[in-house]
Amino acid sequence: MSSPSAPQPPTPAESAQAAVQATLAGDEYQTLNAPLQGYADLYLQSMLDPARAQLSSAINAQTALQGAQAQQAIQSQVDPLAYATRQMNLKAATSRLGQLYGMDPTAFSYTAPGAFATPTSAQIPAMSNIDALTKAVAQNMVPVSLGKGGNINIGSSGGGSIPASALPAQTPGAIPSYLGIKA
Repeated sequence: MSSPSAPQPPTPAESAQAAVQATLAGDEYQTLNAPLQGYADLYLQSMLDPARAQLSSAINAQTALQGAQAQQAIQSQVDPLAYATRQMNLKAATSRLGQLYGMDPTAFSYTAPGAFATPTSAQIPAMSNIDALTKAVAQNMVPVSLGKGGNINIGSSGGGSIPASALPAQTPGAIPSYLGIKA
């Protein structure tokens, strides 16, 4: 019984041609799908960026508050007498200004607890919405492949749309109007 002969390795010219064809197929895939990928990125950002921005702002506010409190604690511990003197001078000056203008200096305070609030789970899109977006985008991707002879095969998209269940239920303007989606 004779054993089958091993296949011949590709020639350098065949290898180069295959590499060029693969690059061309990748370029065609990118050209065909770049607008859809850009749309998907923009849409996903419109879903997630409001919560991401709120989280970043809250963390920055918490860090600033912690830094200010730490600075005050450090001053109090390093030089308690100087700290006490500054606090007394501040209180005396504030009290005197209040008397001069006939106002209670303690009436001027400001609180903004929302500045420290991080997004709640209700403000973050459900994973099912992100999954629906991913599936809708995947259905619209145009497949590109290389045939055995090096020819580039371009398929067609499955044609789908983003289901209404994927749309975030947020305040008007949360989704940019140029995406063409009516909330």
